[in-house]
Amino acid sequence: MRRDVRVTSSSMQLRYSLLADFANATQEGKLNIMGIFDHLYAVSFPAVHRQLFLITSIETDPDDEDQTREINIQMINADGAVLTELKGQVNFSRGKQIFNQVHIFQDLRFEAPGAYQFNVFFEGHMVKTLDLELQFLPPSPTVGSS
Repeated sequence: MRRDVRVTSSSMQLRYSLLADFANATQEGKLNIMGIFDHLYAVSFPAVHRQLFLITSIETDPDDEDQTREINIQMINADGAVLTELKGQVNFSRGKQIFNQVHIFQDLRFEAPGAYQFNVFFEGHMVKTLDLELQFLPPSPTVGSS
């Protein structure tokens, strides 16, 4: 199910991409990331995950100078159906640049346990797939129950 592909319509490169519980970027461009994961657990389904952060780091090339490039992130289920999507553009100026981006997904609804993916596209070409496994976690027995 995983496919990582090099962008052919642009020279920009994805340096890394990951899922986390929290992230932010400082004014200096530093990333603060907490709770990197590829599995989530729920005691019942459908389950709602209140907040998920997808972090990307993009490096440009001289071919990207003064260009606007499209970025698209899709979350899909095991059947390939798109469950949510973020679309945007990145405007590059002159010289080599590194863009650290924090994408926030809120109130994600997962109908069933299983495999999900976040696919990252540059200029319509998939450059990264992040797998996310949702697993059922039975509730812990309470004190005094048999």
